Amino acid sequence: MAKARRVAAVAVVLLIVGLVVHSSITATGEPCAVQPPSDNTGIALGSGYTAMSDAEMDRTVEAIRSSGSQWVRFDIDWSAIESTEGAFDWSGTDRLVDIAKSSGLEILGLITYTPAWARDPAATSPDTHTRPADPDEFGRFAALAAARYSNSISSWEIWNEPNLQTFFNPTPDPEYYSRLLAASSVAIEAVQPGATIVSGGLSPATDNGADISPTTFLANIYEYGAGQHFDVVGMHSYTYPALPSDPLTRNWNSFYRMRLMHDTMVANGDSTKSIWATEFGAPTGTGLDAVTESMQAEILRDGFNEARSLGFVQKVFVYSLQDRGSDPGDREQNFGLLNLDFEPKPSMAVLQDANETGGCL
Repeated sequence: MAKARRVAAVAVVLLIVGLVVHSSITATGEPCAVQPPSDNTGIALGSGYTAMSDAEMDRTVEAIRSSGSQWVRFDIDWSAIESTEGAFDWSGTDRLVDIAKSSGLEILGLITYTPAWARDPAATSPDTHTRPADPDEFGRFAALAAARYSNSISSWEIWNEPNLQTFFNPTPDPEYYSRLLAASSVAIEAVQPGATIVSGGLSPATDNGADISPTTFLANIYEYGAGQHFDVVGMHSYTYPALPSDPLTRNWNSFYRMRLMHDTMVANGDSTKSIWATEFGAPTGTGLDAVTESMQAEILRDGFNEARSLGFVQKVFVYSLQDRGSDPGDREQNFGLLNLDFEPKPSMAVLQDANETGGCL
């Protein structure tokens, strides 16, 4: 799920990004805050895991536990669960929720995607990334999910990358998304009071006429009154092939942009709310914006340090656990901490260190 959006300008920094010295001070000059190990990291699995066998799910959850992380994020996919109006198949999601909870993992449930019968008729692409025709209908499904999993999931992320045309077809629309977020939040709170609502993780993007930058999108949803409907701001803090702390990339670098997003939160009276990086990582392989396995590890290390130095980035979910294919040239197949054979890349050791160490890594 990590996507078409990376910025063309990053190529100019490829020779610079590896030159960072790690100490108790980050590259931004701020000391790392000491945070409790484990509770501030997770794995973002992406889609497809609910179709696995129990044995495959067990192996996946065991690998997450071996990383030291206590959180996992996965889809509660409306398009798969209610593909036919009024007919529900919760079986795969039930199994994954049960296996994750029985292993002691906390779950961030990503409520997302629209079945064909409920899609906006104005959509230009007939896929599940189309926004729903009726935000209240989406809220209805959100309430069903929250009620079903009220004993297992108490944190809910509402949609995935709504600032991208690709994921909110026919067009990203802060006003429309604000209505969808409000409908979902109100519906969830009605059946699960005290649930944590995370706004949809925003993708790195620019204001290019098709997509909307995270800073603009967040400011817009505050203008539409959405601030009262979320407890945490979701962000996808990809920076590859640059390091998160690289000051030369601050005009697009997601970790730098989160400073501006937090400024917007403070200006709107939300200084006590945090940001969760609900996806973060880098692809290895041979793609144009891929990095080496050692650089993937450095990006993760630097990102954890940046999150701890900023203070308001409470959780970081690494995308993703395992490579999804064998083509090294396809970026989307190569975000894993593990390869297809479940063999760890160096980045797995970085995540394990992050879950054992307070302060800087």
